[in-house]
Amino acid sequence: MNFDGIKAGAKRGARGLVATAARLSGLTASVERRNGQSLTILCYHRVLPAEQRAAYHDPDLVVTPEVFAEHCRVLARYYDVAPLAQSLAAWQAAAPATRPRAAITFDDGYVDNARYAVPILADFGLRATFYIVAGLVGTESQTWYDRAGRALVSLGRDARAEVGQAKAMTPQARMEWVDALEKQAGSSRPAAVDRIMDDAALRALVAGGHEIGSHTMTHPLLPQLWAAELDFEIARSRSVLAKAANTAIVGFSYPNGDSTQTIQQLTEQAGYSYAVSADPGVNNLQDLQIMALKRWFISQDRLVDASGRASGDLLRMEISGLSRRLLGRTA
Repeated sequence: MNFDGIKAGAKRGARGLVATAARLSGLTASVERRNGQSLTILCYHRVLPAEQRAAYHDPDLVVTPEVFAEHCRVLARYYDVAPLAQSLAAWQAAAPATRPRAAITFDDGYVDNARYAVPILADFGLRATFYIVAGLVGTESQTWYDRAGRALVSLGRDARAEVGQAKAMTPQARMEWVDALEKQAGSSRPAAVDRIMDDAALRALVAGGHEIGSHTMTHPLLPQLWAAELDFEIARSRSVLAKAANTAIVGFSYPNGDSTQTIQQLTEQAGYSYAVSADPGVNNLQDLQIMALKRWFISQDRLVDASGRASGDLLRMEISGLSRRLLGRTA
């Protein structure tokens, strides 16, 4: 008997019941109204069909098109959604808003964003912000964690755990580890959908009203780098993306959400207007950290009901902050 599966299903069922009760009682709507002067930012990475999601080395970074469509439906109904730079400008200018403001963001810039996410966004009249790993645009090269994850999966090892542990290594030791893994697993070309978008795709996003931001040149862990390396990753990526996408680059996303006060200052000095972190929460003008904006990491498995279907009630409870108050982070 799969006790872990039973336990997970029971937790999903309990969360779903709480979320439904919160909606029916008006509690969710009440919290959303109180958040009316705040800014909510959602963080996604990939959108892939279920079979490809299951095969990816870290499925928690992936939502299916069906789940993403349900999220977009809910956001379009209950929030004023715009690219983050636009939302920030309107919010800080105190422009009138009839509903809470929200921004949908994607880290990395995978081809699947254009293939699956963008058409769904268009269906609901929404536009998003895409933070791109600039040094990988239009290449077959991958981030270190995707290289490692692909090799670990082929070797039958726990990719998510080992990739997580590798973040504590020095950059040089980590790359040597990745090279050794690939040598052991045998090299293979990444599927087209697993690559980063090219110049044409980025320009198409801009033409469609979406925003392009930077996610560094190579997706390193910034606190582990020297000053010259930080300049390359932060400042150089901005100029590379501005040319590739033919647009101004004003937003930055810290890889893994990791930054320091010094890194935030360097990011601002490089010409960025704002930066996003991985710290969860709603952003308020009273204590706004413009170079470390909070975002909700969107985990598909946390936001499905007992039957495995995407739950709008759970999404609303999560991104309003109500879930943390009622259930705690790990519930």
